[in-house]
Amino acid sequence: MLIFWILLGFGFLVILQRAIYSAYWNRKISVTFRFPKRAVTEGETAEILERSENRKLLPLPIFGYSYTLSRSFASVSKSKEKTITKQRRFALAGRHAVTNRARIAGLSRGVYCVDAVTANATDLFHFLHLECVIPFSASRLTVYPAKIPVQRFSFPAHLILGSVTTRRRALEDPFALRSIRPYEIYDSPRIINWKASARTGELKVNQFEYTTDEALVFLLDMENGDVDDREELIRLASSLSLFFLRRSVSVALMANCRDCIIGRPIRVPAGADAAHQITVDETLALIKLTIPVTEPFCDFLASVPVESLKGALPVVLSADASGAAHEAFMNTPGIRDGYYVSVKKDGSINAESRRQLDIQGTTAKEARL
Repeated sequence: MLIFWILLGFGFLVILQRAIYSAYWNRKISVTFRFPKRAVTEGETAEILERSENRKLLPLPIFGYSYTLSRSFASVSKSKEKTITKQRRFALAGRHAVTNRARIAGLSRGVYCVDAVTANATDLFHFLHLECVIPFSASRLTVYPAKIPVQRFSFPAHLILGSVTTRRRALEDPFALRSIRPYEIYDSPRIINWKASARTGELKVNQFEYTTDEALVFLLDMENGDVDDREELIRLASSLSLFFLRRSVSVALMANCRDCIIGRPIRVPAGADAAHQITVDETLALIKLTIPVTEPFCDFLASVPVESLKGALPVVLSADASGAAHEAFMNTPGIRDGYYVSVKKDGSINAESRRQLDIQGTTAKEARL
């Protein structure tokens, strides 16, 4: 008789706890995801903190969840879409929280977020297998373009830097002294500061402010080339921006495409401070190569506002080494100076001066005549 009452009580307990877990197991449960670093660069390892919280008294003997980290915004192509699925299973006591840390490597350029979280649990006796989609909160992770080694674009970069230096000297204001620096062999004797030289025992020269800000305007061609070529072009834009910002050269950026979150054209105004590189990288991370370009690159060059090029040196970045984009750079009336930097299939990076192209074009016309 005792065994009967024990079995009866056990059966009643099983039914009761099944009813309680079925009705309340997923109440007051939340999962949050947070990236300790808001942004990383391609090739770096990202971390994500997962915090599960059970704010009710009912314990969960086995609680688990699964989620997918996907490149929801800036993706290269569906074939290269990066999705990572994580699963967790552990005991979650009443009014208790558990934090897990996941490391993720191999993320490509873009903006990542966590998709819907599916939670699962069991009752006390593991008879029930419960599952549902639960509320969650998650931050975004931005992956900046990787930086190309300076050796690969050293010639184009120093060629452009030489033009910037030359233009800066032409724009120096002799009445606005900025600093005094050591003499270099290319300095004119007219700018030697004889008092400072006599005081220090070595030649010093005056360095003046400029009558106007000298800036580089990068014009990105997101129309020509295949996906890998344009991805490399984005890395080149980021790398060149960092190269010139470190040398106190103001950098602006424009492209014939839109960002993939709110659809605005890719535009970065000129800036020269240390934080400007973050603005450039965040903007480049939002380029989605599967979205059609706003306009053909030839039309884009023709529509670039003249005031945005005033006092600035335009630098075209394209995967089209000698095609329509190259021809447009040569013939666009609003562009009289600047450089055409192309990324070739073999990975080489070449730069051509607009003035040199003009000279070559004039010589060719005279030869035909």
